Amino acid sequence: MRAHVIENGIVVNTIIVGSLSVLPNLVSAENGGDIGWRYDGASYVEPDPLPAPTPPPAPTKEELMAELAALTAKIQALE
Repeated sequence: MRAHVIENGIVVNTIIVGSLSVLPNLVSAENGGDIGWRYDGASYVEPDPLPAPTPPPAPTKEELMAELAALTAKIQALE
């Protein structure tokens, strides 16, 4: 049977066992849940969605010009 390993109220692993008594902190996975879900002792609660990543700020013209100058110098050193 599939069983979830619960640590501090969180599903940390899902394993196949013959009985829930083979390890401590096992609960049946037959009623759902997945790694990362919370377990309140009776039911599984899906984790909150992760926030959307914030893109880094766009480089300024001065930063791009400095990069261009550095790359130009490296190219000239190869000639």
